[in-house]
Amino acid sequence: MEMRKVQARFLIAAGWLSLAIGLFYSAHQIDLYISFDFAMWLRCAQVVGIGFLFVPITAAGYIGVPAEKGNSVSGIINFMRNIGSSIDTSIVTTMIARRSQYHQQILVGHIVSDAPAFQGALRGLTNSKRHSGFDMVDAHNQAIARFYGLVNQQAHMLSFMDTFWLLAVICAIMFVLAFFLKKNDPGAGGDVAAG
Repeated sequence: MEMRKVQARFLIAAGWLSLAIGLFYSAHQIDLYISFDFAMWLRCAQVVGIGFLFVPITAAGYIGVPAEKGNSVSGIINFMRNIGSSIDTSIVTTMIARRSQYHQQILVGHIVSDAPAFQGALRGLTNSKRHSGFDMVDAHNQAIARFYGLVNQQAHMLSFMDTFWLLAVICAIMFVLAFFLKKNDPGAGGDVAAG
């Protein structure tokens, strides 16, 4: 592969900036009522920058490395990519679960069992369930389960917003750090060994 026109660090910076913008946009646009089409476009906005990252990061890993050490560099880059993606997936999954628990706790704290609005909504939903054929105890339990489900949905959505926001901040930091990468000479036309 050749980096003839643009320095690898500028392509990497563009990729991180694009990811940061896509994730910030997603954090502000996501809600429980988005359509599948809008969710698809949000996902496209999030990942459009990835195309600017993989090849330039690999090329930047070879800058200043003697050709005889190309296979070793290739192995290290692949190893770090695999380990990094596993760690990142674990961190994001854990963060979503923890932030969901946090938001659930906060939202449940706002539903005070003796609040008139909550009691009225609970009575209305219980009566609706009773008219559907449930006895009083089952209708009441079904109504509480429905409220719990709504709180759970909101908590999950808020946790995704938090995660998108944090990932956007990390991508913005990576955008700045990309300019500290070693400079390659795009006009030299030298090949970079890729394994």
